[in-house]
Amino acid sequence: MRTVKHLPNGIERETDLVKFPDSTVVNETENNEGTPVVREIYGDVLTNLYKILRLTKETANGFEDNEVNGYQLVNALRKFTNELNDIEQQLNLTGTQFSINIDLSILPNKYVCFARAVETYVSSTVYTFKGTNSDVFPFSAPVPFKSGDVVLVIIDTSGVRAYSIVPSAAVSIPKEIYTPLGLPVAFNNSDKIWYQEEGYFLSDQPESHDLQAAIRFAASDGTLLVYEMLVVNSFVYCLVFAPNTLAYSIHRFSLTDLSSPSLVNITGESFPIGVDRRPNIYTDGETLYITNQTGNSDSDFVLSKYTFDHILGTLTAVGSISLDSSFAKSTNCVVKNNLLFELINGQLNKYDLGTGVKTPGSFFAGNVGLLFNYKNNFYYTNGEVGKLWNLN
Repeated sequence: MRTVKHLPNGIERETDLVKFPDSTVVNETENNEGTPVVREIYGDVLTNLYKILRLTKETANGFEDNEVNGYQLVNALRKFTNELNDIEQQLNLTGTQFSINIDLSILPNKYVCFARAVETYVSSTVYTFKGTNSDVFPFSAPVPFKSGDVVLVIIDTSGVRAYSIVPSAAVSIPKEIYTPLGLPVAFNNSDKIWYQEEGYFLSDQPESHDLQAAIRFAASDGTLLVYEMLVVNSFVYCLVFAPNTLAYSIHRFSLTDLSSPSLVNITGESFPIGVDRRPNIYTDGETLYITNQTGNSDSDFVLSKYTFDHILGTLTAVGSISLDSSFAKSTNCVVKNNLLFELINGQLNKYDLGTGVKTPGSFFAGNVGLLFNYKNNFYYTNGEVGKLWNLN
């Protein structure tokens, strides 16, 4: 396609290529001839518009478009399709990297398209995802898909996700989960049931990893304490406290390397130093919430909100929410669909993370147990079995 910039030298045009990279037309004045109405400028524009009409079978009727006669180009654009998400793409696999024939750099974050999987997704494998450009992102499928399945792909820079939309991938949600090793982590979207206990990260494989010791060694500080662990998109995020400086931080491990922690960089509101308000962390896998305004406020009910970037290992502040002032923070909270549920002293409460409004729920007299989110479903356990709870 030709632009005004391609006109021969000597023909008047806009010269400010910072504001107009392809140049543009200038008006005729007493001292300036202006840009001529020539084929080189308007021909490509018109022929492209006419092509859109033909592609959508909108035959030019020979009348001027207006409010009375209608707008044929507008009608055509309403029917126009594109080759990104209006056709079925192919989801290929090379090694442990799924790929699609689209340049991801031209897409908005969280772009959605459909694709047919060439290979089967194996839950125990850690995958990445890329397009035709150089960007590479983490890749996961909450419900594993099979070769030949049609999947909905959400191209999120913090972690690309794929959801099968065919019956072959449908699996029933387990009503019970065995939890013999103690306290499952509050959020876990991996395939294993993971537990935390005194700085250790455990599974039923069986396996045990001393994350607290690894963080202490990496930070050269033998006093550090791991208060909370969350498993999000193939990483373990740990809330860490330094007693000597009264400072909090967040470290993370890849599930493929549970001996090498890295410090998570927090952009925006960060933890204070020299004061311990004992903040708690919660997540729905998309957003991380930190109570007490990330430790900067005495008010437990003020939650700071952050988005993950799993590629860079960062958290970026995106605002805050004040819950009902009666909110009593605890580690027994789960989050889903912009709702926070808390079970404290047998009382179940729900908080809207958009408005902060509290809705009291049922009271479970004499029952002391733990809520946890496993693969985006809520479970309750007070022993060796986690029971599915339908909270909404």
